[in-house]
Amino acid sequence: MLGEGSILAVLGPSGSGKTTLLQLVAGLLVPTEGEVRLGARTLSRAGWAVAPEKRNVGLVFQDFALWPHMTVAETIAFPLAMRRLGARARAARVEELLALVRLEGLGQRYPHELSGGQRQRVAIARALAARPGVVLLDEPMPNLDAQLRERMRLEIADTLRREGVTAVYVTHDRLEALSVADRVAILDGGALVQAGEPQELYRRPATAFVATFLGPAALVPARVVAADHTQGVVRIVTAVGVETEAYAPHDACRLDAQGFWLLRPEHLALGDGGEGGGGRLAWLARVDRCDYAGSHWQVAVRSPACPEVAVVVHHPRRVAPGSAVWLTADPSEAWFVPVPAGEVGKAGGDASESWADETAGSVRRGGAAPAGRT
Repeated sequence: MLGEGSILAVLGPSGSGKTTLLQLVAGLLVPTEGEVRLGARTLSRAGWAVAPEKRNVGLVFQDFALWPHMTVAETIAFPLAMRRLGARARAARVEELLALVRLEGLGQRYPHELSGGQRQRVAIARALAARPGVVLLDEPMPNLDAQLRERMRLEIADTLRREGVTAVYVTHDRLEALSVADRVAILDGGALVQAGEPQELYRRPATAFVATFLGPAALVPARVVAADHTQGVVRIVTAVGVETEAYAPHDACRLDAQGFWLLRPEHLALGDGGEGGGGRLAWLARVDRCDYAGSHWQVAVRSPACPEVAVVVHHPRRVAPGSAVWLTADPSEAWFVPVPAGEVGKAGGDASESWADETAGSVRRGGAAPAGRT
């Protein structure tokens, strides 16, 4: 369900079903089961679909698909002419859209006379021209350089919101999805894996795939030793020797659940001693490599207790590879990513099971479930 006037980003790797989903909404494919609805109107169901041109759906293609023989104004006006809108009304709507996408004075130019960013704005204006019920954007920035992409993704979001239109934005770029959308849906293998607000998905991923797909992440094997289902909080022991409370999905709030402790670079720091300080969690590690990233150094470290997992932390100074360091983490951001019951062996393999077996009995004897957290 997509709310009116909101932007949904559909995110996933190549072959996950993003374009297929867009084609189903656009009417270019007919579903074998299920329905597509726009408001109270059914657009498709199994074996039947309303024709694409009768759906009131706007579409922005990957390559913009601008007609080389039409001017900017003629291109934007084309959907209006197809709906037999009068010449005066067409001209007024074209001028309104040229102002909306900041192309005033360029109405008589042809596509070859425009920059990449300007061509993209024309494609968006054309999609908005007939005031569609929903606009579909199919990876609209594949051919733009990195600096222009960053600027244009913000412009696209601003344009869609100023027009108040509902939009589905298909992309494989996580930054586009997180910055443009009100909600994000993640696909993998033709299935919906998780959907929600961008911050929710980034901070509280339901699976290891979602966690790593949305950004840099280290997944440290962990096991639940106490749980409070009512608060959605568990106590976990981890492969690096840290025991902590963590938030968790409600179906993972059970004793002996296996999974991972999610660590993202922005929640980590390098300390000078064995104490975390300020209530932070701390454990000993060794620097594996250190790479310059402009605003910071990316320091990859490994713990002797869990050498198979590299943890990346951002640091203001270079740290020599081989150095022993204390890695600290913010406990308020702790999140437990469960492993599905049928895939328990994948949560770190035999090594993770052995460390968990050795520690679980002594920790469990503590008995109490973790207190609720705010």
